[in-house]
Amino acid sequence: MELDVMKERRGYASLTNDYMFKRIFGSEECKDILIAFLNRIVGNGEIEDVTFQNTEHLGPTADDRRAVFDIAVRTRSGEEYIIEMQLAQQEYFRDRALFYASYPILNQAALAKENFRKEHSDAGVFRWNFCLKPVRFIAVVNFQMTHCPEWDEHRYFSSYKLKEEGTGELLHDKLQFIFLELARFDKREGELENYCDKWMYLFKNMSTLKGRPNVFDEKEFDRLFEIAELCNFTPDEYYDYQKSQKMIYDYENTIDFAKKQGEAKGLAEGLEKGRVEGREEGMAEGRMEERIEIARNMLKAAISVEQISLLTGLSEEQVQSLVDEANV
Repeated sequence: MELDVMKERRGYASLTNDYMFKRIFGSEECKDILIAFLNRIVGNGEIEDVTFQNTEHLGPTADDRRAVFDIAVRTRSGEEYIIEMQLAQQEYFRDRALFYASYPILNQAALAKENFRKEHSDAGVFRWNFCLKPVRFIAVVNFQMTHCPEWDEHRYFSSYKLKEEGTGELLHDKLQFIFLELARFDKREGELENYCDKWMYLFKNMSTLKGRPNVFDEKEFDRLFEIAELCNFTPDEYYDYQKSQKMIYDYENTIDFAKKQGEAKGLAEGLEKGRVEGREEGMAEGRMEERIEIARNMLKAAISVEQISLLTGLSEEQVQSLVDEANV
């Protein structure tokens, strides 16, 4: 029996698995991997240590929407990093990135006030000069984002900062958004040219590898391959990994089924209208029906509203309305 279990656990875990992604990039045991990743992806090489931060942020009032990050860290110098893995495409993902980045910016005022009180026990009047620490949002996404017509379809790395439109002058270097698009990466092992290529290759292929390729010779990959090897998982770790993986499989199967239904319905409605506009509108309606059907099936599987929202691209309010509808 034990040999059968070990046979089942041969190979490596998928790095896009939610449990595995958070273990690799969001745990103390793998902090060295995270630091190496950030130093090379951002390109400053100055991070020596990080402190993991609270990943759930509530709005100013009970009615405001909360933000739940995958991973949030702060460096010794005070820089804030948010790291996200997004498998399902969302129409307003860029907006969500901006929304998430606003929280650590706002929190810096509260932190400044807290530090002021520690340094001024006489409870003097709080003063802050608005000097901000950099906030950087990094997302690994499993879809193609929309870009300008000139965008190279194979370019998977994009980095955005605030600049003046006419001259390109940088407003400041304290807000940055980096996106890594897995759907645009198609290099094979022998074609990997740089560090970022290596990570993209592992994000897409880790679970299919039979061993560690020689090209992954950086020190942090020693630890990564050791932790990701399934035979090294404890029973509890393996259970958590499989539970997360099952959710991905269920989602993909539901997507495939609902996509066929949605496309058929959209095409039928378009043909009935007899116009190109009708077909396009019908297809759009079909895609929305597809998402809603997926969400209903995921609710039946007892998946949380928050997770359904992240996986389907529906807002939490839309998913909650389906919960209310089912309880009527």
